Amino acid sequence: MGSRLMSIGSSVLLPRRNFGSTVAVNSHKVESFCKPYASRWIKRLNRMQQKKKFALMRPEALTIPESETFSEAQIQRLGLTPQSAIWNTRRCGVLAYKLGCMSLWDDWGERHMVTVCHVDRCVVLEKRTIASHGYEAVQLGLGYRNINRQSKQNIGRFIKSGVGSKDHIAEFKCSSDCLLPVGHYMSVRHFTPGQWVFVSGWSQAKGFKGAMRRWHFGGQNASHGTECKAHSAPGSIAQGKSVHIVWRGTKMGGHDGPDPRVTNCRVFRIEAYRNLIFLKGAVPGDVGSVIKIRDALGISARKNRGLHIPYPTFVPIAGQSYPITLQEVPKERDPFLFTEDPMYDHHLSQ
Repeated sequence: MGSRLMSIGSSVLLPRRNFGSTVAVNSHKVESFCKPYASRWIKRLNRMQQKKKFALMRPEALTIPESETFSEAQIQRLGLTPQSAIWNTRRCGVLAYKLGCMSLWDDWGERHMVTVCHVDRCVVLEKRTIASHGYEAVQLGLGYRNINRQSKQNIGRFIKSGVGSKDHIAEFKCSSDCLLPVGHYMSVRHFTPGQWVFVSGWSQAKGFKGAMRRWHFGGQNASHGTECKAHSAPGSIAQGKSVHIVWRGTKMGGHDGPDPRVTNCRVFRIEAYRNLIFLKGAVPGDVGSVIKIRDALGISARKNRGLHIPYPTFVPIAGQSYPITLQEVPKERDPFLFTEDPMYDHHLSQ
């Protein structure tokens, strides 16, 4: 090809494939024309090398300390004193982001499926009292949102509280002895590993679903007496003689989710350095959605007997060392230790 190139001043004549003539182009365009990728594999190789460069630029892994100690100045800044629980007391909950699911293993080697939640800069914005509002509650803010996306009412609320712009705001009803001061940042030490909690959120949107999938119908017979592919039919939806209407709220096919859900989970592990809480079980919502975590009530609250739950929240003692990571106490009996007695004795059956 080099023998067929003819330079004229600052231009180069390139052959035209269709008609055999030449076309004049600028000399600075010849470099891009003469240096194409020989194949798509060379292009992919260059992309892989670029990814390796970015991988080398990643920061080092975060080193998490084993324990933490608080000073007198930090405790005085909290403005709280530890209290003992009284009858019919109700603590405040926390807001968190759902990060996803993973597996953790205890000391016996048993695997536990947990959901990781991040309590990201959860701070008290306002206290609701009976004298001012007619009820008792604590208003919390979670995360961060650009100030340009906030309303004027929320901006004034943040300025009054002395905190930054928050992404999500919610209230938790609590008793008068558990009202927290404005500006207090919630920690995952608010809960104890092994404690049962209520987790509320919005379920995932699943689109249009039939009656069997949406309402968990059993369906009709699969073989005898069923014709015309009516196995997944919802069945009768109205009366034939008395009232010829379909009643409002009849269970039929439609859009499934998002719906409010409340699940009963157990705290498996807490990590105070990154404010992560690991809940054993499934949590409603997509990854990145906001959930509410509060103390369990009713029958589930009876399972928390014997646990040390801080009131009104975690208040450290000066000079005492607290571990960063706390995990649920393993079972006393080895779950993989099976008895040597046979499960079935054929001599007894004879």
